[in-house]
Amino acid sequence: MTTMVSLISEQTVPNILAIWHFQPERLLFVSTEKMEREQKVRDILATVNCRLKKTYKIGENTQSIIVLEDSLLQCLRKLEEWIQGKEDERFIINLTGGTKLMSIAVFEFFKNYESKMIYIPINKNEYISPFPIRSPKQPKPLADRLTVDEYLRAYGLVMVNPDKVKRCIESANRLKEVTYWMADHYPALSDLMACFGQQLRDKRDKKSFSCVMDYNVKNQEESAFFERFHFRKDGNTYSKPLTKDEIGYLTGGWLEDYCFHCVAALQGKGVDDVVLNINIRNAQGRENEFDIIFTAGNALYTIECKSLEQYHDKKFDVLYKIGALQREFGLRVQSFLVTTSSQIIDKATGQIMPHIQERAEQFQTQIIGLDHLMDLKTILEKRLSR
Repeated sequence: MTTMVSLISEQTVPNILAIWHFQPERLLFVSTEKMEREQKVRDILATVNCRLKKTYKIGENTQSIIVLEDSLLQCLRKLEEWIQGKEDERFIINLTGGTKLMSIAVFEFFKNYESKMIYIPINKNEYISPFPIRSPKQPKPLADRLTVDEYLRAYGLVMVNPDKVKRCIESANRLKEVTYWMADHYPALSDLMACFGQQLRDKRDKKSFSCVMDYNVKNQEESAFFERFHFRKDGNTYSKPLTKDEIGYLTGGWLEDYCFHCVAALQGKGVDDVVLNINIRNAQGRENEFDIIFTAGNALYTIECKSLEQYHDKKFDVLYKIGALQREFGLRVQSFLVTTSSQIIDKATGQIMPHIQERAEQFQTQIIGLDHLMDLKTILEKRLSR
């Protein structure tokens, strides 16, 4: 019988990766009252079980002991009680989580048994076997990679709209060619898209809308746009009955689709999974919406898209929204803000305004403006290769 001993803390992913890799017969979680209230063991098991054929269940092949995080003696006594009758088993000890005192107690206890000690360094998908000290071994890779859904489960979050996510991805794939065309020609289309934004912004929740627009076409790109989207032309009047999806696309959905395609193009080249227009619910029942979420190397990334001028957002407080959303996740969340808005640019220098750049750095957010929109895939590649 092989038992894996895992120390529980805020970061659940190292425990999940170790269980997936070794697939022990039994699990022992060393937890605290705080971690129990936050149901970290539940989240670990929910994530582990969604991939493995074997199922770990509390009371069958899974147990927990609750210790005082600052008491070595109490932790040792709890382990002594637990191990009765199991002394001859084999143990794998994951020292990654818990508090320092918990880690010391677990090490001190299990060093006297047949134990394999492992440690998973932060930001690395590998484990170290630190003992025996005088004969160190090379780190060994952990091959498993979390999907977006698995990462969310690991932190007690639930994707509430999987069917919509699937439909949005299918729609994005159908419109891929026109989406790239719009991104490539956006400077010539910006005035037209602003007009659509003004007319359609408050129509996003409608199932349909008969769009009628009097508009003087300024360039070939605008004329091509109306042709591509099959608007009816009568002099300078353009009209078309729009579906809800089309309204969403013309008021910013095209930028979300473009960003999604840039990320999807990197799947298998650093990106492990990507979803579009996802709604997430946390343990308290609050829901948040993300434009794009993707996983890469067992870390989570988000992309927020803003295609129109944010005249109601003079301080560009969309960055505070990103910060608020990040707090729902683990510590490794990193974000991008992709925007075609000119409000972020200091006209005198041509650079992102200092107060906006400072706020972005505060929330670990990289801003990508219109000048670099077509370089997004390359920017993502560089960021993921760090």
